Amino acid sequence: MKNATLLLVLALGLLSCDGTRTDAPPPSHGPATGSVTVGGKKIDVALILSEKERRHAVARLSAVGETQGHLIAWPRNRYMKIESDRSRVAFDVVFLDTSGKIVDKKPLDAGSEEGVMPAAPAAYALLLGPGQSLKLGLKNGDAVALSPEILAAKPEELTVMTINGVKAWVELALTDAERQHGLMHRPRMSPEDGMLFAYPDEGNHQFWMMNTFLPLDIAFFAADGTLLNVNETAIYPDPRNPGNNYPTANSKGPARYVLEMNLGWFRAKGLVDGAGHVAPGTKGVIPDWAVKGGTD
Repeated sequence: MKNATLLLVLALGLLSCDGTRTDAPPPSHGPATGSVTVGGKKIDVALILSEKERRHAVARLSAVGETQGHLIAWPRNRYMKIESDRSRVAFDVVFLDTSGKIVDKKPLDAGSEEGVMPAAPAAYALLLGPGQSLKLGLKNGDAVALSPEILAAKPEELTVMTINGVKAWVELALTDAERQHGLMHRPRMSPEDGMLFAYPDEGNHQFWMMNTFLPLDIAFFAADGTLLNVNETAIYPDPRNPGNNYPTANSKGPARYVLEMNLGWFRAKGLVDGAGHVAPGTKGVIPDWAVKGGTD
């Protein structure tokens, strides 16, 4: 989902994520390695465990040989998105659940703006060289053996945000590029997951749904966490080509944070009533990393 205000500035040529750690950026786990045995072959893998490292991970990864790979890990099964828009390297992505079973596999082209997602929730994204899935004869449902190092690792959760005590696990959009890209090209999202957009300062924001393939609740928060309004936002008839008169979701007052969740999440949690009005006194506790990161 893109911010319409940012896109307008760009067009004019003027422009320039249970996460209980809300007090500081996630720590770097340092280099970690392990191995997987898949299709009868042992693959040595570099582990990517923290949210800070997972963000834009593919753009920093090198090509791998037939006995090498990368393993991006989460502590639970979820609909993760693997993006490669700034990468010159292609991969086969094999999605595994917490038990190591293959739930999906997809090729990831170099420089793919759309990236790839699993058709079922997964805890691991195993990145292999292009064509390796076919060479190894991998199929959905196959078991992959995870080494003791992987089983002992503790992947970090997404950052947690609470709203009147209700938890949402959020990916963070802290930079102009991250805010512009948002949740584009995602056909699905886990029920309690979302994305938190953080800005350096309060302002009136407009969001639109170009290249956004799932309906969303778009919630606007003031700098002190006060929930201003929630827009229940449908998919455009043609998200890739919305035309010139597309509807937008607008903040009702200056906002510094915007939270996108699956459509109906705020209503289901009792944070808005049947008419979409915000319950009095509704306030979010903004993760400190987002507060500080909004100036990135």
